[in-house]
Amino acid sequence: MIKAIIFDCFGVFIGNPYKLRAQALDQSDPEKGKLLHDINRASDRGYLSRDETAKQMAELIGISTEQFLAEQDKGEIRDEDLVAYVKTLRPQFKLAMLSNISSRERLELRFEQGQLDELFDVVVASGDEGYIKPEPEIYEIALARLGVKPEECVMLDDILEYCQGAEAVGLHAIQYFNLQQAITDLNALIDRGGKTD
Repeated sequence: MIKAIIFDCFGVFIGNPYKLRAQALDQSDPEKGKLLHDINRASDRGYLSRDETAKQMAELIGISTEQFLAEQDKGEIRDEDLVAYVKTLRPQFKLAMLSNISSRERLELRFEQGQLDELFDVVVASGDEGYIKPEPEIYEIALARLGVKPEECVMLDDILEYCQGAEAVGLHAIQYFNLQQAITDLNALIDRGGKTD
């Protein structure tokens, strides 16, 4: 039986312009793409500040730091329909946000004041913990704080590798493409009592 739902942030709640840049660079220059991912992982672990991350990524992509930051800000649009949907889940399920980001403080900037605590019982930011998805420890931290077993929990994430990381720990996982698809897949899983086909 599903008792808890964990949501990713970027690519789910918030638009993810970095992901688009990374995919383009992976195609055009795989070597630079790898370096971009390395910078992102260092940022997600909390090793780099936002300004340091932006400077290094901008240099690699070949744009100014200011242009890079403006692109990020413009693309990071919050999905208010998803926010409304999550509020409907609150009475029935424990809810968490699990994000690869340098700190919870950086997450809070993407939401209205107090909104993270209004929406979620638990918020886990990788940079505060020293682990990043898809490492098993980061999912285990979220599970422990939710107080549920892996099989009682489902992770929604737009990145397949992070869904697979969740499944490796014993969670259910749904790859997030859009809100309607996610609701349909989540309802189907809940209706089955958390059993996979």
